[in-house]
Amino acid sequence: MLTLLEQIDQGTLWRAIGGIHPPERKTLSNTSKISCLPLADEYIVPLTQVGDNAVLNVTIGDYVTKGMNITNGDHFGYLPVHSPTSGHVTHIEQRPSNHPSGLPQLSCVIRPDGLDTLSDNIHPKLALSDIENFSAQDVLSKIQRAGIAGLGGAAFPSHIKLNPASDIEFLIINAIECEPYITSDDMIMREQSDAIMQGIAIIYQLLTPKRLIIAIEDNKPQAIDIMQQALNRSLLPKDGVRITSVPTLYPSGGEKQLIQILTGQEVPSGAIPAQLGILVQNVATCYAIQDAVLRNYPLIERVVTITGNNVSTPGNYWAPIGTPISHLLSHTGFSGNNTDKVIIGGPMMGYALYNDNAPILKGTNCVLLPNETEMAPEQKELPCIRCGECAVVCPAQLLPQQLFWHAKAKEYDKALNYNLNDCIECGCCTYVCPSNIPLVEYYRVAKSAVKSEIEEKKQAELAKQRFELRTQRLEDEKNARDAKQKEAAQRRKANMSGSDKDAVALAMARIQAKKSIKPTESDAINLSPESKSDNKRDAISAAVARAKAKKAALNSTINVSATPTNTDENTSATAADDKQAKITAAVARAKAKKAALKATGQISEGPNTTDNNPSLTAADDKQAKIAAAVARAKAKKAALKATEQISEAPNTTDDNPPPTAADDKQVKIAAAVARAKAKKAALKATEQISEAPNTTDDNPPTAADDKQVKIAAAVARAKAKKAQAKLDNEKD
Repeated sequence: MLTLLEQIDQGTLWRAIGGIHPPERKTLSNTSKISCLPLADEYIVPLTQVGDNAVLNVTIGDYVTKGMNITNGDHFGYLPVHSPTSGHVTHIEQRPSNHPSGLPQLSCVIRPDGLDTLSDNIHPKLALSDIENFSAQDVLSKIQRAGIAGLGGAAFPSHIKLNPASDIEFLIINAIECEPYITSDDMIMREQSDAIMQGIAIIYQLLTPKRLIIAIEDNKPQAIDIMQQALNRSLLPKDGVRITSVPTLYPSGGEKQLIQILTGQEVPSGAIPAQLGILVQNVATCYAIQDAVLRNYPLIERVVTITGNNVSTPGNYWAPIGTPISHLLSHTGFSGNNTDKVIIGGPMMGYALYNDNAPILKGTNCVLLPNETEMAPEQKELPCIRCGECAVVCPAQLLPQQLFWHAKAKEYDKALNYNLNDCIECGCCTYVCPSNIPLVEYYRVAKSAVKSEIEEKKQAELAKQRFELRTQRLEDEKNARDAKQKEAAQRRKANMSGSDKDAVALAMARIQAKKSIKPTESDAINLSPESKSDNKRDAISAAVARAKAKKAALNSTINVSATPTNTDENTSATAADDKQAKITAAVARAKAKKAALKATGQISEGPNTTDNNPSLTAADDKQAKIAAAVARAKAKKAALKATEQISEAPNTTDDNPPPTAADDKQVKIAAAVARAKAKKAALKATEQISEAPNTTDDNPPTAADDKQVKIAAAVARAKAKKAQAKLDNEKD
């Protein structure tokens, strides 16, 4: 059985998986030589084309020369940006980007002076033999300083790709260019074959592979012949180096697909070809490498295919990086209207650009300007019929149907389980889908979302690490302080005398004694006057004080020693207490009436035991009644006055809130007691009158006197009722 190297030497090819064969449409642009365009009015150079962010080293108004470096950076992935022509920097501002989103990006705008003056760093081309003494690091530094990136479309920094971590056994030069319409690689092979071979020789010197394969699709017979002749003229070894013609099939130009066709090896999911000892480099990149190494000429221009039925002069043009697309359209005879598409790239993997002021980038290999007959009209997306055609044509052996369902449902984790990242976005599945589902667009959105999630998780992990490091640092600082304090305490303890130790022991004993004493409730209140229990105690004390004040006012007004119905410990009378007070008052009134009746009977029935004290007459009886009525009126007036004094007592402190329902009941009880005492006083007065002697008979009472007594009694009762009504109104 032949070994892999022997099979490769014999030109053996392995079967390609999947793929389609759409109309090529390459004859529109590959029948004429590469042309040059006149200088544009301005060049828009994005500052973040490829690699890491750079720092701009020019300002507005500065003069720059062609090929001059206008950015600085020190990261290993940094690629400098160069001026595409000589002129002045007019703006440094946000300009539309060459991206499907059209989002603006920071750009340096250069207005050319028309001289196209070269930078001093660019020198005449050296011979290939002149660099034999260069080290590999010197060559890689030249490639990086020239800003060389992959020109096949990916625009990956070439100095990183040409410095793999493992040995390279197979070096593959990719000249397939399988996508329809695009012919830039085809034309550069026809016109710059010797320069390309010099670039391949430089790469071969860097990697020293066992085999070198230049793969060209069989629909480019002229390029195959020219490259074969250039290979025979080159300094490359004749053994292990060959040009292989590959059958035309899209997307056989994909890196992993081409490796499988030429070597039969499959790159595992998530791996790169360098891990298998294989490296793939684009043919146009080889041309740029020889310019960078032999001339110090940076990547400031490239060949761009401008094609389609909407352009009058389709072909391939040398376009400086930063040339506005509108300049390309105006000088190639664009005949479309504002609604026609401008596609960057080919019809399969390209994207529509809706702002023709965007510039040409390093990865821009084609500007497609189709009319309505070349591009199918946009059709409505229909439900998937599960025909499986997308899985048949997938060159990456994926399951596009499953990826579509999970991408549409935003189940990105499940889409990753179906190797979403292995999709090369070739568009074969979209091309064959009978339901007109834009599958690749769903995959692109899903990839972008996954990338955003990964970046967020990365930032969150970094934030977590920073937090943990800060926590550990603070903990270490605290432990260091504690250790320092402990060490200082030990030093002080060692330096203390006997008396100092005794004083410390006594102080510690006092502290322990204080801690062992549990404070009482009153102490707790005194120690924490702002606590909630302290507020409750103040409220209770204020209520008790108000009750005592009312009791004192009542006793001083009535001048009797009455026991209050409520104690200091029970200031709030319930509904039952109120009812009991009313019953007590009613009983007191009944007893008073009974006593008054009894006193009246004693007056009329009382015996006269002495001669000097004859029996009371009818006039004396009336006089006694008048005196009793007057006494009752005075007693009621005194009770009313006492009640009014209680209700009008001033509240001079903030600790005496307005009377509550309990206070109102206390007032009612006090009024009842006052009425009882008044009746008691009236009864006593009546008894005194009935017992008083009548020493004269010279002034007997008349009918007028009897009437006067009745009027006085009626007036007294009216005043008493009025006072009671006023008291009730004030309570309400």
